[in-house]
Amino acid sequence: MNIKLLFGAKAYFIKMVLWISMAIFILVVVLSTVVYINSQNLLVKNEYAANQKILYQVKYNMDFMDQTISNLSKFLYLNSDVTAVMYAKQENMVDVAYRLNKIVSSVTSANPYIHSISIYNRNLDQSYSTGSPLFFKDQMLYDFINSNQALPKLKPIFRDIKKLVNGQTDPEHVFSYFIYETLINDAKPDGVVVINVKPEWLLENIKQINMIDKRKGDNVFILDQYGEYLDDGTNDREIMSWMKSDFMFYKTAHPQAEPDGFFQSKHNGIQYLVTYTNLDSAGMTLLKMQPVLEIYKYINSLKTSIIFITIIFLVMAIVMSIGISQKIYRPLGKLVNSIMLDRVRRLNKDEVVDEISYLNTVYQQSMEKLDHFDKEKYQYKDVMKHYWLSRLLTESFSIGGSELETIFQDMRFSISLDGSYVICLLKIDNYKEFQQTFQAKDKDTIRFALINIASEIVAREYPNEGLDMKDDHVVLIVSLPEEDDQFPWRIVSLMEEAQENVSRLFKVSFTASISDKANHRKTLHSLYNKALDQSMYRLLLGHSSVITHETVKKHVESKKTGYARNLEEMFLETIKSRNAGALEEVLSHIFAEISTLNYHNAFVSIIRLVDAGIETLEEMKVTASPSLHISSISRNILEKETIVEIHRIIVAALHDSFQQGQGETTNSLNYFVVDAVTEYIHNHYQDPSLSLTSIASIMKLSTRNLSKIYKEATQISIPDCINEFRLAKAAELLTHEDLSVYEIVEKVGILNETYFFSMFKKKYKVTPKEYAIRRNMNNLNNKG
Repeated sequence: MNIKLLFGAKAYFIKMVLWISMAIFILVVVLSTVVYINSQNLLVKNEYAANQKILYQVKYNMDFMDQTISNLSKFLYLNSDVTAVMYAKQENMVDVAYRLNKIVSSVTSANPYIHSISIYNRNLDQSYSTGSPLFFKDQMLYDFINSNQALPKLKPIFRDIKKLVNGQTDPEHVFSYFIYETLINDAKPDGVVVINVKPEWLLENIKQINMIDKRKGDNVFILDQYGEYLDDGTNDREIMSWMKSDFMFYKTAHPQAEPDGFFQSKHNGIQYLVTYTNLDSAGMTLLKMQPVLEIYKYINSLKTSIIFITIIFLVMAIVMSIGISQKIYRPLGKLVNSIMLDRVRRLNKDEVVDEISYLNTVYQQSMEKLDHFDKEKYQYKDVMKHYWLSRLLTESFSIGGSELETIFQDMRFSISLDGSYVICLLKIDNYKEFQQTFQAKDKDTIRFALINIASEIVAREYPNEGLDMKDDHVVLIVSLPEEDDQFPWRIVSLMEEAQENVSRLFKVSFTASISDKANHRKTLHSLYNKALDQSMYRLLLGHSSVITHETVKKHVESKKTGYARNLEEMFLETIKSRNAGALEEVLSHIFAEISTLNYHNAFVSIIRLVDAGIETLEEMKVTASPSLHISSISRNILEKETIVEIHRIIVAALHDSFQQGQGETTNSLNYFVVDAVTEYIHNHYQDPSLSLTSIASIMKLSTRNLSKIYKEATQISIPDCINEFRLAKAAELLTHEDLSVYEIVEKVGILNETYFFSMFKKKYKVTPKEYAIRRNMNNLNNKG
């Protein structure tokens, strides 16, 4: 065994190990990833909760400061020293200085975070400050006084009051609280008190609460109501600008976001966690930012543990998969080894990629051989089955009961060995045309289908076996149960159903001949001959008939040997008088009497009638139609399968014979052609392939010549004749059958439903559905 075969023998086992290992590994990786991601999310949420606690503490302190300063502002606004300075009519600098010092000693000593207090006197248009200098001009306050602007009352405003030191102006950041009153009719206040608070107190308080380590990227920012930073000058301007724009973008993108929350954003390739909260009372927003990596560093150990656990599980998965695969693979491996040892002579296609492919190859080879053996067996069995059924029908042979029982079992006959039987002979109508129209392969297919369809339909009631007699008919041997008196009408009904199915599927009709019942298999030969003789009565009963003993009983028992003598005399007289109307009437009476005779007398009567007609024409020195020539009688008349066809041909031939001259002979020939084409259209209108070309092929004429002959004789083209007849049949079905329009279109041989609607409406001026409704209404009215 070479390396390729050795590898192939274990390839499926290796795949099992790999797939099981991969499945366990993927499961572990997915679970580990879920645990890791959930841990990250949980950590971020916990960090957010911690940050919120810090911001809430800052928020509380700011609210406390805001409340304290607001209360202080109200206290100062009502203080007698403040009101004396704020509403003084004349300026007394000694009194102002005294009162301001008194305010400073009573307020700033108790509140060290107070930066300064400014008092504005509108009467004197002068502002005084407890800070330096005394006459401090507050530009924001003067802008408010000199305009229609409104300053917020008791709301902290972060601003730079620009302190003058040694002739230079330095920044001085403070929180300012404005308190004032205005009269109803005057928008300008009489006085304003401004309390400025040192921001260092709040900022240091935030730093102490958060214990910010700026080296790690932690920062806390405060935005006032105008969206400006409360800046002590120690923060990174770039970070502040990015943080402000990202926060504004987040609030715009999430209008439904809560007042307190968090989001993640990236700056310079670093991911940050940003936590925010709002101070409604002060109109400010607190922002805290910290790098996400600083948060995730706490789960690095968890990440390492997860990776380590995943590796351990992978190793365990491989070990487990090997063990599981060995147990699953053991029966398969034994089977493969057994087959390899048994197959001494191996083919190159045995060398496949894995065990399953190998077993599949062996199975296919085995099935090919088995199918070959089965085909040979069934072919032999079909031949033998046909042989024994043929012998049962065509020979009166005697075989022992035990031997015949063995034959029935081996051949698996559906019919019973002992019991009653009936022969159903199915005779193909228009057999000569059937032979000319279809190719040999198609004819075999139709004969096979005819047996199968009829056999399957009859099998619903009775077991049967079908047999192709390789002539114009096939046979069903039907096994009847004991004391079944209902079989004749049941089998007739089944045969009619089979006729309908065969006609619909193959556009071929057949006549069924059903024999009497026989009570022993030895009489099958006699039954077959009787059914064959009985089928000859198709001549009198017509195509697609179902012939039984009861159907032809009156014909068989008829004592008449021919038609009346006086009718023949009248027939000959009408020929001599060349009275076409009287001729057709007499022939109708003659053929009506012929149709009541038995088959042999009817056949002799037809020959007698034709012979008498020919003799009369000869006496009249009239050239008989080619159809009545002695040399062509057997081909044109006696080969016809029904007396309806024979009647039509005789009438046409006599009409043609009445014509004189070469031109008249040509017209008679044309009349025969036209009559044949019309009959063919009437019999095959259901065939979608029916056309001028197909008819010309059957008639052995060119399409141009056939079209010219038919058009000159009938004043209508063959395609128009086909369409007219199909539309007439469709109209008939619409009023007499409960069928859909689609089913009717299919029944009349038209493939294009739209084309049918167009033709129908053009002919009848209404749609098919409207036509059916109108006809039904007319019928109801006539009955009423």
